[in-house]
Amino acid sequence: MADSDSHWRRWGQNDPYFGVLADERFRADAIERNREAFFASGPPVVEERLAAAVRHFGPFARRYALEFGCGVGRLTLPLSQAFEQVTALDIAPAMLAEAMRNARARGIDNIHFALSDDALSAAEGAFDFILSSIVFQHIPTRRGLRILNGLMRKVAPGGVMAIQLCIGRYHGLVSRLCFWAQCNVPGVHELVNIKRGRRWREPFMQMNAYPLDAVLALADAANFGPCVIEFSADHRFRFADLLMRRR
Repeated sequence: MADSDSHWRRWGQNDPYFGVLADERFRADAIERNREAFFASGPPVVEERLAAAVRHFGPFARRYALEFGCGVGRLTLPLSQAFEQVTALDIAPAMLAEAMRNARARGIDNIHFALSDDALSAAEGAFDFILSSIVFQHIPTRRGLRILNGLMRKVAPGGVMAIQLCIGRYHGLVSRLCFWAQCNVPGVHELVNIKRGRRWREPFMQMNAYPLDAVLALADAANFGPCVIEFSADHRFRFADLLMRRR
């Protein structure tokens, strides 16, 4: 299986903004022209998730928030405006360094950036709000479910968790076999890059689907109430935005 952590670290080193949001405007050679547009995409996501949480569950504490998979800070920065303290985790040192630069440039000093691991050892204490968006799809499912379980246990009683997941793909058999080969057969991903006109060494961006029933079973075991789910799709994948409050 392709090492998703290694690939993410390479995105952080070589093309961090595109790694976070796969839009050609945000490539390393174009980001300076489009930096404002990149960061403008973050606040609406945070504002919508927080408003939805209040709409469905009522007011909740705004002391401590955690973002899992913060990247360069696209969502972390607006999250810091809504909470007293934010912990932002990522497995790529270069992503964290860029996120810290972005926070300093804006005079933001209430974010604790930390290197993540599967045990979430850098996330101390309990959190009123945990957010993760466009992250778990890049983590192999079995491993991601273990991390999700750990995150759920970090939510304080009465706190809210907002998680975005890929839950399926529309690809046919040939595309599924290609995905499997890129993950498991050395050299296949590089050949696919060449065929698609990309840099041959561009890291693989996995798209892993999560079984929704397994995620909901974890939430139930962690004492969450009913989950609010919003479904969406593009021409290749199906997604679910989960919003839930811990009892």
